[in-house]
Amino acid sequence: MKTRNRETTNRWLGLALSFALPVFLSACHGVRTQERPAQTFVFEGTVEKVAPDLGILSGRVAVYRLAKYRVQKVCSGKYDGKEIVVDHLILDGKEFDGVDVGDRVCVTVRISDKILSRYNADGIRSPSDSVKTFYLGEKIESIDASRSCCALP
Repeated sequence: MKTRNRETTNRWLGLALSFALPVFLSACHGVRTQERPAQTFVFEGTVEKVAPDLGILSGRVAVYRLAKYRVQKVCSGKYDGKEIVVDHLILDGKEFDGVDVGDRVCVTVRISDKILSRYNADGIRSPSDSVKTFYLGEKIESIDASRSCCALP
């Protein structure tokens, strides 16, 4: 008798789920959560320090190379600090080609409260530093003394 009741209950449960699941999924279809638009800014600055090249590229794990900059001028967006630490995602290993400590650069940064993998480097960021906002480098370009980052197309 218990086996028959269990079978009946299982059938009703299966029938209820087969009806409720498609209804639930169709009700959720097309519902989007509102995302905060990506905030970016562009600045002209001087490279103060670059973390050592780890010799590996992003793949299964996101690999970042840190750089510290002295900010001379903000070309677009908003940033009030005089220095900034930027996490540059390493995709092809050539992100810092032609860029050395002391160079004037134009850097495009995306602001985020999260990062895929946090990296630290001596003199740039230590493991004990609390980071509430990450600045993710999207583009870095060396510029000479005769040009201004803010005038680049």
